Amino acid sequence: MKKALLILLLLLFAVFLFFPISNLIGLQGKNELITAIQGTSENFAEASQILQNKCVDCHSPGMTRMPVYANLPIAKQLMEKDIEQAGKRLVLTKKLFSGEDAFTPLMLARLEHVVRSGIMPPTEYILMHWTGNLTDAEKQRLLVWIAEERSKSPWSQDSAEPFKGEPVQTLPLSVSLNQDKVALGGRLFHDRLLSGDNTLNCASCHDLTRGGTDQAKVATGIKGQQGPINSPTVYNAMYNIAQFWDGRAKDLQEQAAGPVANPGEMGAEWDVIIEKLKQVADYQDAFAKLYPEQGLTKASVTDAIAVFEQSLVTPNSRFDQYLRGNKVLLTPDEKAGYNLFKANCTACHFGPALGGLSFEKMGVKQDYFKLRGGPVNDVDNGRFNVTQQENDRHFFKVPVLRNIELTQPYFHDGSVDNLFDAVKIMSQVQLGKTLNDDETRKIVAFLKTLTGEYKGKPLAQLTTEDIQ
Repeated sequence: MKKALLILLLLLFAVFLFFPISNLIGLQGKNELITAIQGTSENFAEASQILQNKCVDCHSPGMTRMPVYANLPIAKQLMEKDIEQAGKRLVLTKKLFSGEDAFTPLMLARLEHVVRSGIMPPTEYILMHWTGNLTDAEKQRLLVWIAEERSKSPWSQDSAEPFKGEPVQTLPLSVSLNQDKVALGGRLFHDRLLSGDNTLNCASCHDLTRGGTDQAKVATGIKGQQGPINSPTVYNAMYNIAQFWDGRAKDLQEQAAGPVANPGEMGAEWDVIIEKLKQVADYQDAFAKLYPEQGLTKASVTDAIAVFEQSLVTPNSRFDQYLRGNKVLLTPDEKAGYNLFKANCTACHFGPALGGLSFEKMGVKQDYFKLRGGPVNDVDNGRFNVTQQENDRHFFKVPVLRNIELTQPYFHDGSVDNLFDAVKIMSQVQLGKTLNDDETRKIVAFLKTLTGEYKGKPLAQLTTEDIQ
């Protein structure tokens, strides 16, 4: 009996070994490597070869090198699931491998994160592909190429040479806009005529002296109605891929139209608003001059507000000055905090605004809503409310982190009052990590270096007179 059991165990072990050995000796399918087109760099050519050798099986539909056991039960389902999940995060195409198409900043951010963290390829893949791990040399080559790609971006043009490849870029010191439209949009942004009872304006929820927010858990609308969700900052909103937490507005102009007509927010009707504005001679003159073909309409009003909001860039933070070359400006703790931030957070919080460029699930590694407690509401569904796709449930647009020390409370539900706790929770539910207090304190110290200026004055010191 024991001998039979031993033989059975040996047979099972041999069968198990067959799977990775079959891949090792080349029984799986094989792709012909795609060469880089003329004009691409040597770093890119080498990075492309690495990606094709190590990432193609899960991240390149149609190019997957299927193993001999691909159609076996269990193995087939597991591989299909892996490929499906990988495709949601990163799809590598032939045109990307050749250099015909460019890698987006989001792709670069996600690639850098998995290279630095070592979470890819996953353990299950390595068990079947013993040579599938990235070597240290391959990791370094990929990181060099990623930095090279970022250095070409217009976002990096103001950074000092050593920092051009960083995942975070400086905000421009000025933005080229029609200043007459900026002034008109600013006036409308602060005009209470845009609400149903003339009591609210855009600044009621997006106060420029409060970090572009109302610093409240949820917004307060017409007649004191409490909204269901936290008001995101309007500062640096021009860098968002879409507007609102769920991305239901494609741009700032579309966003500007929403709250005005929302019965729970500003509670007005656009036809009525336009008639009220037409009673103001200055508005009539301004729109006739700046929008001669449209005049004063919903489209021209929302365009003017959008242009004003494009001007709400907050440059010259201490971190911006550091990226521009002032290497001694940050304290050791702030620099250490940035390094921790790079190691953990820049797959989502990257670019000039440190966010706003993707939709991500709230609670990747742990159920955030269970941790938070209380009922799960419609707004907690996030992007799902727009797309009605189950895969988008609990996905939200990544918030920008510029001026984050002024935009409390945090998250879409405004459930956390202080930055220290917000960092701890994000690490826990998004990364499955428990940061110690010292690490958290250093990341918070870095985040506070992101507070910038508006009209040449630090945001924390802005008064109502400064924004008139």
